[in-house]
Amino acid sequence: MLPRLDDWDRLRRDLDPLEVAVAAYGPPDRIDVRRLRERQGLTQEAFAAAFGLDLSTLRNWEQGRSEPDRASRSLLRTIATNPAAIREALARTADPTLP
Repeated sequence: MLPRLDDWDRLRRDLDPLEVAVAAYGPPDRIDVRRLRERQGLTQEAFAAAFGLDLSTLRNWEQGRSEPDRASRSLLRTIATNPAAIREALARTADPTLP
């Protein structure tokens, strides 16, 4: 596990001479799930099925009754940037002979 970093500016200054870029990353604070789904051109049912999501959970996210947790936001971000990677990973888990 990495230690917690409290001073990003100092880290950037310290690593700048080494030409190392420093950037924080992680799941976004919020995701517009409906917009993401619509950009994929999928119905709620198809989106949930394609990406292994519970349909009622997806509907709750879209209607604002609940928010995706951190892990779900990471999954949704990956769907937004590389949906094929998620589909491929899910297809592999469906075949017990694949790693």
